[in-house]
Amino acid sequence: MLQTPTLSSLLEESKQLTTHLSQADIPNVHRGIDLLESESRKLVARSVRGGRVALDPRAQSLLAGAGVDAEAMAETNASAALLSAFETMQPAYDANVETFLAQQQEQSIVNAIEESELATLDDFDRHLTDHMEQMWMDTQQRLFEELGQYQGAEPQFFGMADQTGSLAAGGSGAFNLTDTRAHGQVTQPRVERYTQVVRKLNDARVAGTVAQFDLLGSLEKATQDSSVELKSKQIGQVWKLLAHYTAQSAPRDIARGACQYLEETFIDHVDRIVAQYPHDANVGGIPSVQRKVQGYLNVQFGRLGRAPTFLEVFNGEAIWAHMYTLYRCGYKQELLRYALDMEDIITDSDPGFVAHLKAFCDKTTATRVGVSVSAASLEDPYKAALFKVLGRGAAPKKAAAEVVQTTEDYLWSSLAVIRDADQIATATGHPRNTLASLQALMLKFGPAHFDPTGNNPLLYLRVLLLCGLFENAVDYLLQVDRYQIEGVHIAIALVFYGLL
Repeated sequence: MLQTPTLSSLLEESKQLTTHLSQADIPNVHRGIDLLESESRKLVARSVRGGRVALDPRAQSLLAGAGVDAEAMAETNASAALLSAFETMQPAYDANVETFLAQQQEQSIVNAIEESELATLDDFDRHLTDHMEQMWMDTQQRLFEELGQYQGAEPQFFGMADQTGSLAAGGSGAFNLTDTRAHGQVTQPRVERYTQVVRKLNDARVAGTVAQFDLLGSLEKATQDSSVELKSKQIGQVWKLLAHYTAQSAPRDIARGACQYLEETFIDHVDRIVAQYPHDANVGGIPSVQRKVQGYLNVQFGRLGRAPTFLEVFNGEAIWAHMYTLYRCGYKQELLRYALDMEDIITDSDPGFVAHLKAFCDKTTATRVGVSVSAASLEDPYKAALFKVLGRGAAPKKAAAEVVQTTEDYLWSSLAVIRDADQIATATGHPRNTLASLQALMLKFGPAHFDPTGNNPLLYLRVLLLCGLFENAVDYLLQVDRYQIEGVHIAIALVFYGLL
């Protein structure tokens, strides 16, 4: 293996190159390191300043004879970077203290930010995990409260009975709602509230005070206490609706009780809208019924800045819209007083309307006669809607479509016509509207018409109850899993008041 020659060995070998020459003919030339460095610097300076130097033709010919490609060697030498040939190869130390301190400060800030980001991510992951665990525990607890916790008791199934046909000793039926917390079982809180109401009802029966027991009020209170579990206030409205039926002298007067309920809920709606938009309503401090209705219409027409042009308006007031809203709220006498005050204006639109209205409110027939109406005379949809419910001629169904838009509005207008069917049939000469026809229509529509997405099953329940279809209402609600408990107690209330 060849050894790499050292500088000393190269020096000795170079000295041997001239030993065959005569010392007398060629003098010795001694060049020191400093002289070599100086000459090298000059060579570099000339090379950089002059660029590529043309070769002497004679030297090029001589080198070619020895097999040396002078052009290729010149190209190779020209590519050498001589500018940095004599630059120092040791690092240059910066003695600027301020720059050093600034760099250290910047690096410290960057390190602090990175550490803060890592700490923040760790805290976020930890808090997220804790939050998810707490949410799961809360959800689990609610689920246990809804379904009842199983804590090791022996399971009992339908039909599990001893040889005598009774339930096994110590067992409990599927519908046993008795509070058995001492035995490790927890009943559903919503069921427990209803159970307390039924217990009080039974106690009232035993005590002979059942006639004074307010079953619907007690059930409504139980529903209010369970509002968080039910996540809906519509069950509470069911008890209020049934209370209107029981308040009638004849509980089977469905149309009258349903109309009163729908009128009261519409009054609540008007009050809520007026309170929500007091500036637009502009009803004053203690508004009268007339001012409150006018304020409600101001809000309804507020987006347009004025009443629509197709309404009949006097001094900025939509007369027929005002009268319809009064009647929709059940303010029959206020409607009559308003019509008498505006009689001169109303007569220009319908000369016989005020007399018809007075006879309708007084339930007389002497001056009440039907009139023929046309689409042109009923351009105002509120006028058409009012004509329909008062029996003032046969108003086309589509004429009031812009007014009767909600399920409640439709049912009220239909039930109001049924409630006053005898008067309207006399005035119009048309057959008497019946509750049976409305019931058949609602059953034909079915729940899919009122709740196509299945997110609001209680809407169809109210439709059935408003139409007096109590058996259908109970059967429908018992098919909805999360409201089966309410279905059972609605049935209890209907039986108690003789409606089922």
